[in-house]
Amino acid sequence: MTKKIIVGIGVIIVSFIIIQTIRFNYSGRDIQEFKFFNLNNKEVKLKEIFDKKNSKLILYIIPDCESCTSKIQSILSDKKYSKSQVIIISVGLKTFDFTKFYIDNFKNYNVTFLIDSNNTFYRDFGLGFTEEFPTVIQFNQDKNEF
Repeated sequence: MTKKIIVGIGVIIVSFIIIQTIRFNYSGRDIQEFKFFNLNNKEVKLKEIFDKKNSKLILYIIPDCESCTSKIQSILSDKKYSKSQVIIISVGLKTFDFTKFYIDNFKNYNVTFLIDSNNTFYRDFGLGFTEEFPTVIQFNQDKNEF
């Protein structure tokens, strides 16, 4: 009898952990909570930098990935995104000069550059455990959703 109770409690605990992990990693969080850092190392909420008029294009990159950088530059040069607000979010690397990277690669484009120092991008957007770089997310202005 005691063995059945212990097994039952164990099953409940394991089920709870699995459900919370799936919910946390695949459903995403409210965009109001998304926090990243700008080039001045100031924490900013993603919602605060959204303009009210344009569609949004969010690009998540690894800064030392040359194919990511060239793909992002080709997206930025594409005329169909010319009216979009472009936000580039970089994986947070501890010993990387983000300001130099921005100046060398994106200073000629009208973009907002942020750093994901806590590496929560995939969890925030509910993209699960699979990481693909660059990741491109388009925000639907009319429906107010990604």
